[in-house]
Amino acid sequence: MQAPLSEELSVVVLDTNILLDYLDVIQAFVTEVEEQGLHVLIIIPGVVIYELDGQKNRERLSWFARRASSWLLKKVKERRSVKGQALNETCKASGNWKKRDLDAVLEFGSERSNDSLIIDCCKYFLRHRRTFLCSKDKLLIVEAESESVLTISPGRDTFSSRDIAQALFGFEASRFRFSGYHPTYRNSLENLIQVTPTPEPDDDGMDIDDDASSVPQLLHPSHSLDLLHLQVIEYFTGLLLELVVRVAGPDVQSFGSSHSASKHAPSYSRKSFATWGVLDCLDYLGAKKRLPRTSPRVDTFMTRPYEGVGARRGQDWSRRDWEMALKGLREIGDDWQEGSIRESVPAAELHISRVFAMPMRPTGL
Repeated sequence: MQAPLSEELSVVVLDTNILLDYLDVIQAFVTEVEEQGLHVLIIIPGVVIYELDGQKNRERLSWFARRASSWLLKKVKERRSVKGQALNETCKASGNWKKRDLDAVLEFGSERSNDSLIIDCCKYFLRHRRTFLCSKDKLLIVEAESESVLTISPGRDTFSSRDIAQALFGFEASRFRFSGYHPTYRNSLENLIQVTPTPEPDDDGMDIDDDASSVPQLLHPSHSLDLLHLQVIEYFTGLLLELVVRVAGPDVQSFGSSHSASKHAPSYSRKSFATWGVLDCLDYLGAKKRLPRTSPRVDTFMTRPYEGVGARRGQDWSRRDWEMALKGLREIGDDWQEGSIRESVPAAELHISRVFAMPMRPTGL
């Protein structure tokens, strides 16, 4: 008797376009896989990592490429369910995926050559495990299917973690908790003004949201400024945590230990670094150097809505508020010579200008 699909390791190879346009979906899927201890390995082809790095210099894509690269670095370091392709994980006779076939580049161009490297990555893992390619590129999907690689492609704007799970596990996906669609800030212009879709029935004609095992349905923001604000908070908090690690060095390990638990010690030093948020980072950095004075304060703007004094939704901050908060972040990057913060601020500012220039409904969830 064949074992359930959920009990065998499934490999999902990601294309660059998925990481740029659906990072939030991938993040949700990986979190839910890890929480439930499911046998899924996300593979990032080496050429995709190089493509993301190149997109950091493209004006409209820089923000999304930087978010994806930052998240990938964090997850690969965790050594859990996300892994980068090793040099020798290839079907090439050379045993090194970086050694390009010059004839293929001349015949098909560098873009299709990159696609061939993604297919090569898929074929390598297909030798050992059930392997899927997740991509928006229709030509690449056709190539993958012709090589017996299963594929996952967003067929609609409501692509979700649950869609990936259903592709991997079929009807077994209903046994597990995977979230459905919720709006995210994406590059596509048509997605800046969000529309909440009507829940769709599953293949058996039953509403999948009625399944007791599904993730509880929460109210998610739908206004573009709210969605972008959440991305700004998540991304720059991660960069500030990295800055603290660089500044504090080995002392990071001592935060939250018994010798730093004095009631007179700063609040951040009494907490384990794993639990730090943006306020802890800024308090720590402010104790080392004077933080820039902005109105609103950077820590207030960078607090999730309603989770702190003065914290608001993205749409409740004026354009000037957004600009001043980003100015404060840039100054922190300058003061600490932190290039990742300095270089990321213009990428975010472009999208702030883009959203404020569009006609939007005055309120959202």
